[in-house]
Amino acid sequence: MKKNYFLIIMLLFAFLTNAQIKVQGVPRNDIKQKSTAQNQHKKSATTATTFNDIQYWVGTGSNQAAFVVQWNDGKNSDALIWGFRWDGTATGEDMLKAIAKADRRFFSLLYQGTQFGTAIGGLGFDLNGVNANGLYKDGNMTYPYYPVAGIINTTAYDFDNYTAIDVADHWQSAWYNGFWSYWVKDATDPDFGFSGLGATSRVLENGSWDVWNFQPSGSDFSIASTFIPVTPYVMPTDFTNGYFMVNEDWFGHTNGSVNFINNNGTINYRVYSATNDNHSFGATTPYGAIYGDKFYFISKQAADGGDTQYTPGGRLVVADAKTMKKIAQFDNIGGGDGRSFIGINETTGYIGASNGIYLFDIANMKVGSVVTGTGGGSLYAGQIGNMIRTSQYVFAVKQTKGILVIDPNTNTVINTITGAFHSVVQAKDGSVWGIQNQKIINIDATTFATTEYAIPTTKYLGSWGAWNAGSFTYSNQQNVLYWMNSVNSFVSGAQIVKFDVASKTFNENFVTIPGQAATYKQIPYGASLRIDPVSDHLIVNTTESGFGAHYQKNWIYTYDNTGNLINTNTLDDYYWFPAVAVFPDNTSPVVNATLPSQVSVTGPTVIDLKTVVSDTDNLSIAIVKTVKSNSNAGVASAVINTNDELVLTPQSLGSTTIVISFNSNGKVAEKSITVNATTTLATGDFKKLKLAIYPNPVSDILNIQTEDKVLNVTVYDISGKSINTRVNNNQINVSDFIKGMYIINVVTDKANYVQKFIKN
Repeated sequence: MKKNYFLIIMLLFAFLTNAQIKVQGVPRNDIKQKSTAQNQHKKSATTATTFNDIQYWVGTGSNQAAFVVQWNDGKNSDALIWGFRWDGTATGEDMLKAIAKADRRFFSLLYQGTQFGTAIGGLGFDLNGVNANGLYKDGNMTYPYYPVAGIINTTAYDFDNYTAIDVADHWQSAWYNGFWSYWVKDATDPDFGFSGLGATSRVLENGSWDVWNFQPSGSDFSIASTFIPVTPYVMPTDFTNGYFMVNEDWFGHTNGSVNFINNNGTINYRVYSATNDNHSFGATTPYGAIYGDKFYFISKQAADGGDTQYTPGGRLVVADAKTMKKIAQFDNIGGGDGRSFIGINETTGYIGASNGIYLFDIANMKVGSVVTGTGGGSLYAGQIGNMIRTSQYVFAVKQTKGILVIDPNTNTVINTITGAFHSVVQAKDGSVWGIQNQKIINIDATTFATTEYAIPTTKYLGSWGAWNAGSFTYSNQQNVLYWMNSVNSFVSGAQIVKFDVASKTFNENFVTIPGQAATYKQIPYGASLRIDPVSDHLIVNTTESGFGAHYQKNWIYTYDNTGNLINTNTLDDYYWFPAVAVFPDNTSPVVNATLPSQVSVTGPTVIDLKTVVSDTDNLSIAIVKTVKSNSNAGVASAVINTNDELVLTPQSLGSTTIVISFNSNGKVAEKSITVNATTTLATGDFKKLKLAIYPNPVSDILNIQTEDKVLNVTVYDISGKSINTRVNNNQINVSDFIKGMYIINVVTDKANYVQKFIKN
């Protein structure tokens, strides 16, 4: 009988020691003999951390639970804790997904839809703030995996095959060579217990605790005695101190996107998607433009059918330029594919498409009809390219046909500069320039007369076949133009060419982009070159030659305006295909004191408006001037001519108030002028009221403009002390002045003028 008892005891012991272990609901015979598995039946003492210690809470509701991840990888800080709030019913899976979506530092590898629910295969956290969240599978760096809403999905228990892109981050994933053990505790439980169930089956209670504790193969880690509270994740919301990079993105896989690069070098990826619940743009986004307080993103097609991660936004997406919040989206922009966008006035914009230019109602967010005369031609022989808005007209490049000149007041084509142009820009002095293969053409902004200048040795060969915005660009601070040279239609060059508009001279070796000694050279991509309007820095984006996986390598270089490299940003490895840099519009136009508030007219009087208004981050010469209102047109008429001059013509005795509107890239300033007509005659010689000091505020050179002969100039500081100044060609160098307000006294052969200016 004793033998039978002994046999029963031995059989029971054998059964218990070989009892099957469940990991996330899955029976695991392969780990039943391991000490790690046996320890899962043990209890773990309650941690010293409480709910009051949690700093980062996700969700809302009357119930709350704690979520802990313990990597056991030797990296600090480990055993991180978040809080989760909810109403109704929630599971451990709901909690994990909500936190992964809210905290973009935290990411997961999941196998969803199994018979046991969702398997948690890997968990990671961006420890160093590099934002390089992503995984390689089987060591394949050609096709990395990136999380969407904090999740990377797989369809098998192949968790052992994944490694983190950034090895400095927390990352643990395994199924056979280790596993994520799941420990739970509810409010009434004295301590933690191992859960054989998965997160899908775990029903949370108010006061629940979930701990994911990674167990490497051959090791056994207990739950930490103290958890480290995660600080709240703050989404970047300040899009003023840096610049945007609009990305075509990976055709066939991902819709278009936009990154934001802070001036401190921090790269914030997919800021539109992060702000708008993983929404994106259309397929292949080659262009973006800020006008007023809105950001317009143009894509070639409405959606990338291969993108299962992001919700497509269509050929046109409109967002708030300050917050990136979506305002509107459009699949159809007139029947063609998207190319470009430009604002015309406060209520209207132009959409450049593969089949013409279409009106866009900014006020009501509606796509309108085609601008007559801009359509026609096939996809690769009639598409619209770049467009610019001068103070009077719109200049738009149409493939093979030339540059169309459009009157924005009537939305009609009034002229065409024929030729095979690639792009068009306006220089600081107001001159308009088009570029062809080996020459640039100066176009008079009002008469449209042209003058050609041959590019000495290099070429500019744009890509109309797979259209991009091109590198032809301008400086807001200097009267110069820049572009990248080309080897041929398929090979980009490595040189930045600089053209001095005033002297008409070329520097074809202004800058050579880095990486030219490597086997796979760095090459420009997309527009590749734009100029920061405020700092005058050159922003250059490059990728790696060689096609295929080489295009995962992307750099952004910053040069000062003398050609010195001052910063290098390396993007996460990915097929971004950066399209164009776009700079925030932070300032509004400023009307200076040279524009009088009151004018007495005895005959037709002209006031030059070109120099009375400025804008720090836009071309001042391109500011649109309009007569917004005239309180009594019977006293005096007011019109603005094509030379940006206000013409006041008296009609009868009396006074009227004229309101002038100054629109600089969608931001508006106004100036009221009281006009006193002292004659009833509208005839006689024109009188010009013309004394201007500009720019105001000023950083370096203050210009004095007058039709009179300048005899003497004196500058006083705010205390009345005269400043030693030297006038050269009606210019004063104030770069050494202390910041503040100054008074300038200009004595001419006809009058004595006193004005104020600010040195910034």
